[in-house]
Amino acid sequence: MRRWGYRHVITPLVESMGVLDLGLGVDQRRRLFKFTDQRGDLVALVGERTVPVARLAAGKLRGTALPLRLSYAGPVVSTDEGRFHHRRETYQVGAELIGASGPVADAEVIALAARCMEAAGIRRYQIDVGHAEFFHGIMDAVKLPQDVKGAVRAALVARDFVGLESLLEGTPLKSAEHELLLRFPALRGGPDILKAAGGLIRNKRSEAAVEELGRVRDLLIGHGLGDVVVLDLGAIRDFDYYTGVIFEGYGPDLGRPVAQGGRYDGLLARFGRPAAATGFVIQLDLVSELLAAPQLPRIDAAIAWSGSGLSTALRLGATLRLFGMRAIVDTEARSATDAGAWRNDVGAANLVYCRGGAEVAWSAAGRRTRNLPPEQVAARLAGGRLAGGDN
Repeated sequence: MRRWGYRHVITPLVESMGVLDLGLGVDQRRRLFKFTDQRGDLVALVGERTVPVARLAAGKLRGTALPLRLSYAGPVVSTDEGRFHHRRETYQVGAELIGASGPVADAEVIALAARCMEAAGIRRYQIDVGHAEFFHGIMDAVKLPQDVKGAVRAALVARDFVGLESLLEGTPLKSAEHELLLRFPALRGGPDILKAAGGLIRNKRSEAAVEELGRVRDLLIGHGLGDVVVLDLGAIRDFDYYTGVIFEGYGPDLGRPVAQGGRYDGLLARFGRPAAATGFVIQLDLVSELLAAPQLPRIDAAIAWSGSGLSTALRLGATLRLFGMRAIVDTEARSATDAGAWRNDVGAANLVYCRGGAEVAWSAAGRRTRNLPPEQVAARLAGGRLAGGDN
């Protein structure tokens, strides 16, 4: 995110309900953990961080010129444990592009989310891209009571197609409108789906969404992502503030999105600074499930000791860390044989064995052991690190 020009900001885990009321719908507010502070004011643990970032952009960063590129990281919590896959807390990283409208900005955010998934270690993934206005246009065109429209939307979000059909059977919809809503979730695929969708709709709002989605897809091809993008006109997000292009990123063998995002042009106005905006989050807990095994941190040097060698080991470890190396000092005395096994367990590139202060035994992978003064070992290890190789 920094390489793309996004500035890291920190937002609080606890927010005033007055702030969250401005940005979240009723269903989202219901999922928050709420409590009162010592003054008796109602506050909550945040369930997402887009609203706090919007408040920050409209408040402390109000004088900063637009567009703003902001990134963040932190935990979010929900009373609905199913939302985060059988847990109530998850850790998110995200980015928001505030003050930029149009397909170029939408494509930038989607492309950044894809590159972040790659940086997290996901090698095979898919990005589903849709448009919130496509569904809103359909809902405007059909003549249904608001409560029925809400129930239809809820059934589509839950992919409850049996419930959806039961709902529609009790409405006075024409056969063409009825068929459109039933076919709506299946409107996904390649560029041909845009032509198919255009033949089903007769409202300007949905038509504009299809046209804009086509432009975003062309730009994503320019970003080198044409092979991983799937158009999904049947996508509906569960947050009320989305107003345009929306997307989800999926890794292999996981039915839940790792990345989610989209355009929310109306949110900043609620905090007194009208501005176009789009962004995304990545669920790091789900990323960890996709990776085959947790990666141990790379250790440059494992420093073992026996007898009077502890003080030398501590001093050598401190010296190597000053040079930016990852060095661990054993917590107990070991024999030379046990030290070799311990080095393998922690996966260190070098083993340094300290018996006293004059000399230490240094062995690198695939090389013979050398007995040298600790200062020389530190110099050689640091020199190889700075030069990009071994000395």
